[in-house]
Amino acid sequence: MNTRGWAAVERQEIETFLALCEELHFGRTAKRLRISPARVTQLIQKIERQIGAALFVRNTHGVALTELGRKFQSDLAPAHEAIERIIQQTIRDAKGISGELRLGFLGTANGRHLVELARRFQARQPGAAIRLVLESEISDHLRPLREDRADVIAVPLPIREEGIVVGPVVLRERLLLAVPEGHPIAERGHGSYEDFADNPVVVAAGDPDDYWIDHFVPRRSPSGRPIERTHLVESLQAGIALVMAGEGIGPIIAQFAQYNQHPGITYVPLDGEPVVQSALVWSAARETELIRDFARVAEAQGPITLDWPRQQDA
Repeated sequence: MNTRGWAAVERQEIETFLALCEELHFGRTAKRLRISPARVTQLIQKIERQIGAALFVRNTHGVALTELGRKFQSDLAPAHEAIERIIQQTIRDAKGISGELRLGFLGTANGRHLVELARRFQARQPGAAIRLVLESEISDHLRPLREDRADVIAVPLPIREEGIVVGPVVLRERLLLAVPEGHPIAERGHGSYEDFADNPVVVAAGDPDDYWIDHFVPRRSPSGRPIERTHLVESLQAGIALVMAGEGIGPIIAQFAQYNQHPGITYVPLDGEPVVQSALVWSAARETELIRDFARVAEAQGPITLDWPRQQDA
């Protein structure tokens, strides 16, 4: 056997040999492999030249394996299957089925839910490493994706930015109004969007044309009165401090209120009980199979609901 020649045998030649072993017919083998019968003949003859002996006998009854051919098949088939498994696993690794997934979030409840989703995901994909790496800033909550510091983040909607994929919703909660303790709105026990036009308003800093800010603090009240965004803050804690000091009021999602209850501040429901949804989002340019599979786990789990009034009264 010419071992130096055998080293040059290609994957297509091996697959053709094994297929012909099963079909024992050049025409059927060609159809199965989507090549011509002449190409099947050419590939088999090349292998036989490399080995230096016939692997098949051709007669009026068709095609049959020689004794050497049968031994070659029995030795080669398991090795070929093992190589194919390695190749497919490597392809899956390249697509991200295994590897590290960095998670980020905006809001403590989103972070806690991601930890639970990570547990479920790792039970499904034990080869993956999941890390909760950061909390986004309210003033620029998608920055971790743009700077490639996180692979997936859970943030409140809406998200309407080019290049960002919006995945499954993971949490639903109420939008509340944060007011100073003793404020007339606190005494009333509920707020409205008309209140935004009557009071200084605290909002997250950002682009003046930011659709995300507009969603939570519209430019006009339902009656058409202008709403002035008096205080622009870079962090949640700065906004809470301003409200506690009596400098203004501001919208706040239930999970922020739940984990930031302090003397001097009151959270009241907004009329109409608007609901805010948080979803998994990621960069379209860096999407991997690992990200898609994590999103599938989250979608199967479904969103949790944060029922703020019940928790507040408990």
